[in-house]
Amino acid sequence: MVIVEGTTVGHKNQYNRYVTRKPHYIAIAAVTLDGKIGANEKHFSNWTSKEDKKFMRALLDTCDVIIVGNNTYKTALKPLSKRNCIVLTRSIKTTKKVSEKLLYLNTRSANLKKTIQKTGYKKIAVLGGAQTYSYCLEHGMLDDLYLTIEPVIFGSGVPLFAGKFKLRKTKILSVKKLNKTGTLLVHSVFRQT
Repeated sequence: MVIVEGTTVGHKNQYNRYVTRKPHYIAIAAVTLDGKIGANEKHFSNWTSKEDKKFMRALLDTCDVIIVGNNTYKTALKPLSKRNCIVLTRSIKTTKKVSEKLLYLNTRSANLKKTIQKTGYKKIAVLGGAQTYSYCLEHGMLDDLYLTIEPVIFGSGVPLFAGKFKLRKTKILSVKKLNKTGTLLVHSVFRQT
């Protein structure tokens, strides 16, 4: 079992921190020492540690839905297809409900926040890629960030956030070493500006 903030992850009824009136958004990401989430847009996260994967799965088990970009969804189709997902894409005009677990949404013509509110989802995971993290940051849809830092360097690749932003400050709540190779898990919260 994985413990997050003193509560067992994986048991929704025991994870009461997020039982709130408004949705709570949690970004989950793994980065290299040089701040990359992948070598390219279609790079599968097979470079992350087993400890990172275990933590991510346990945290995702506590979430109602995952917001994910189209490339990330395609890259991790098998594990994500078992979960409720809202896939951000420009390949459709507004929204397209494919199944009970899968909704495609174009943020240029459909309002993601309103869609989340209508569905009643309260705990939302944001799983990337860079454009998805950036969209959620720009629209005030990131409350917590669980960032795994792996002792790997790509040199070039996809950054965690894409684009230019005004300065955003976070407060680091905890840093935990996950294994002997030095993988770190950083939990921070976004300060409301």
